Amino acid sequence: MSSGIQRVRRRKLAFFLVVLCGLILLLLWVKNLLISFLLAFVGFYLLSPIVDLLERRGFSRTLSVAIPFAVFSGAVFILSQLFLPSLLSQFGSLKSDLPRYVGAAQTILTRFQTWLSDFTTPEAALQIAQQIEVRIFAWARDLFEDLPSHISNSLTVLFLAPFLCFFLLLDGRLFTRQLLSFVPNQFFELALNLQYEISSQMGSFVRARLVESLIVGLLVAIGLFLIGFKYALVLALVAAVLNLIPYIGPFIGALPAFVVAVANGADSTVYLWLTIIYGGAQIIDTVFILPVLVAKIVNLHPVTVVLSVLIGSQVLGVVGMIISIPFASALKVTGMALYQHLTQFRDGG
Repeated sequence: MSSGIQRVRRRKLAFFLVVLCGLILLLLWVKNLLISFLLAFVGFYLLSPIVDLLERRGFSRTLSVAIPFAVFSGAVFILSQLFLPSLLSQFGSLKSDLPRYVGAAQTILTRFQTWLSDFTTPEAALQIAQQIEVRIFAWARDLFEDLPSHISNSLTVLFLAPFLCFFLLLDGRLFTRQLLSFVPNQFFELALNLQYEISSQMGSFVRARLVESLIVGLLVAIGLFLIGFKYALVLALVAAVLNLIPYIGPFIGALPAFVVAVANGADSTVYLWLTIIYGGAQIIDTVFILPVLVAKIVNLHPVTVVLSVLIGSQVLGVVGMIISIPFASALKVTGMALYQHLTQFRDGG
């Protein structure tokens, strides 16, 4: 009898692991599905506190989901109508001037190579500069030559992500309960606690990082608009998105502005203002925003953060760099919980 129960438990655990691996492979294999799910989860974590609040106030689950979802969708539509025409206009102008900006990037790389030669051998400096140049050209080619494909993919994501977000809010708890029902009894409490802890941490992290990037983007946009800098809206959007990448993101996000300045023959005053704008935004972020919003949510060693970002960049590119920290945090929480569970089980045995 005992061996039969053990056999059922093993089959149940194996089925759970197969289902989990299948879902992960599906996300990675189906085109646009991973991005759509990531955006859907972002929307889910943004709206779920409001949905839960409305449900506690007596609204039905459907109405609790529909009200904030409709308000959020309306706000996104209004903002897109206000800023999308300018954004597309600036993006089109940037595309037409691309050869000039690529030349400016090469000029900056040459200066960087000269500076780097003071700290290493000329051969090593040349090799590093060439690798960076290859990355820049590949990025520019992929972004602008494959623009119709990118737009098509973006439209697919824009339709799919809200659909997934709505049903995550509506039936997410039911899906989680059904998934947890496959977990063997001896691991059920552990899995339930893990799901709650990871979900709470992810929600707090997503909301904090989005607020942080929004503030940084607004600061950069205001600064660039005040000095009348070209492509202010596009550059602010780039700064906001890349700010989601720990450590190196803010530096990468500032580079396009300096490339534009070099290409347009800007004087030293413009470079000074760009340094003040981007540097000031990062100082405000580091001193005021990060300690209050983010630092206490994900407790990872800086070395772990850097390694996670590097691994994420190799696996999924920029998307991997952005999601590497919450993923590493979830792995840490899971590993610690499993270790405590196994240790208690061994001590109890």
